[in-house]
Amino acid sequence: MMNKRQTILKFILLACILVLLAGCGGSKETVNFEPDPFPEPDPVTEEPANLNLEPDPPKEDDIQSKQPLVLKTINFDFDRSSLTPTAKAMLAENARQLLENPAVSVRIEGHCDERGTVEYNLALGEMRAMVTRDYLINYGISPNQITVLSYGKERPLDPRHTPDAWDKNRRAEFLKITQ
Repeated sequence: MMNKRQTILKFILLACILVLLAGCGGSKETVNFEPDPFPEPDPVTEEPANLNLEPDPPKEDDIQSKQPLVLKTINFDFDRSSLTPTAKAMLAENARQLLENPAVSVRIEGHCDERGTVEYNLALGEMRAMVTRDYLINYGISPNQITVLSYGKERPLDPRHTPDAWDKNRRAEFLKITQ
């Protein structure tokens, strides 16, 4: 029994060796490969020198993109952080400029008039800055482009104690940080 099994294994082993030898043998076909020659360089032709030394006039798109970035300050109603229609229109223009200058980062500074406590005005100034920031983000401005800071009533634009001064001091200003 064992002898018959060994004979079968030897036969299988011999058959495998023959199959391997048959697969490895055979004619080897050689392929002659010649690389393509380098292309001939184009002949150098000398063009006549441009005698017109004046530069081309700038294109209108170039002129518009090089205009300085001027972001408008917006104002708020008394004791409010909601945006007025005028403020929304000004922020739309600011958003357009920021979209054209994605390398520019800005800080929105929220301010209040002198009425109210320091703590209350700091919170109100922050809400004004945040509302302004969120409005710009809705236009597609990256949140990474904008930071906010509240000065409350500490940095009045107009130091007088009049209703006109208070109107000016309730605002959100833009400060360019990087360009």
